[in-house]
Amino acid sequence: MADTLLNGIVINEVLVDPNGALNFDTDGSGSADATDEYVELYNNSAIPIDISGLELWDQGVGNWFTFPPGTVLEPGAHALVMTGVQPGGSLPTGDPGDLFFDAGRGSAVINNGGDNVTVYDPVNDQFIQATFNGDSLDDPTLGSGGYSGFSSTATRSGSGEDFGNDTDGLSLQRDGDGADVFTSDGPTPGTTNVCFSNGTYLATPEGEKPIEQLRVGDLVLTADRGGQPIAWLFTKTWTPIEVAAAPNLAAVLIRKDALGTGLPSRDLRLSQQHRVLVQGAIAQRMFGTDQVLVPAKALLQLSGVVLDFPDQDITYYHIMLERHEIVFSSGLQTESLFLGIQALSSIPEPALAEICRLLDVPLADLGKTKGPVLPARMFAKGKRAIQLIGRHAKNNRALAVSGAPYGQPVAADCSEPVHE
Repeated sequence: MADTLLNGIVINEVLVDPNGALNFDTDGSGSADATDEYVELYNNSAIPIDISGLELWDQGVGNWFTFPPGTVLEPGAHALVMTGVQPGGSLPTGDPGDLFFDAGRGSAVINNGGDNVTVYDPVNDQFIQATFNGDSLDDPTLGSGGYSGFSSTATRSGSGEDFGNDTDGLSLQRDGDGADVFTSDGPTPGTTNVCFSNGTYLATPEGEKPIEQLRVGDLVLTADRGGQPIAWLFTKTWTPIEVAAAPNLAAVLIRKDALGTGLPSRDLRLSQQHRVLVQGAIAQRMFGTDQVLVPAKALLQLSGVVLDFPDQDITYYHIMLERHEIVFSSGLQTESLFLGIQALSSIPEPALAEICRLLDVPLADLGKTKGPVLPARMFAKGKRAIQLIGRHAKNNRALAVSGAPYGQPVAADCSEPVHE
């Protein structure tokens, strides 16, 4: 069982070395810097937990971050602390409920060769610790022999956890939020673009049309409500240099037939957080429903799905309908724009004001799951989305279904996998 504070807070992920053999630019500043390192906590309980006043400690620098008053972490949500956001960068974004903080430091805190990550609860005088790269477990209570200024009466919750050995540019993380197994994998702070790229064909009542030709008021076909008008459309173009400097901007390229015959019907490029519909018995067992929406980046473990670093400009298209809908992009069932935190963070303020006028809601209501836009299907998030796709691949089961507009049957393989 994971070591916890406050009956549910665990150390969930640590990015040790963002700029080694591999690079990870957490803040999107254009370069991977030592201060792109981060520590992520996770609420492993079923209730919100007030983490105000929890402190991050390091033997070399002491107390390097304290969560501010009023910080409440929702169940199943993450709280990520970056060592320091660089000029031109910004904090990443994540799922609703996730929190992100800048410690404001100009130099690294975490020792790449091996270190302890220590989280202290001053109210209950308890702490938890994670080690990595073979570092021995510290006793921070020993005064000059421990962490200068740390409570001498504090007690450790649990026995300390060894996250294993890191790979530069990858993070040390639990293999499933809150799990007791650790791995080194691609860092998982949220990214911002939730959109189609140029070259996408969307199904309309008049047949497939290139996304570049669509305008506000045009109808697109949906899985649940037939033809629905485009209420709002926004585009953003990135150069190859900008994409190379910020890999989170690279599109996920799903090659023709990669997910099954005609799925997609031609090469399809989606932003990394754009969700694709997955249907079948595995989803039913994992999520209690046989249809879930999975971020495109979770498909990267499949043959025929790769990150695409373009040699020419790439344009992303936000397509918003009156509701969050399942649409048909080159034959594949994907989502229209969902006004969650990730999408909102990538849309300029004047465009957000236009959306507010269209929906007749205040800006503060956008992005709330109980606000004007509700999800068309359950979202499969983070490591569980990756596990879902991995299980489909292991069992050689189709994960995408052939597109069929509202009122027409959709064929899907929902039989039980053989080798779970």
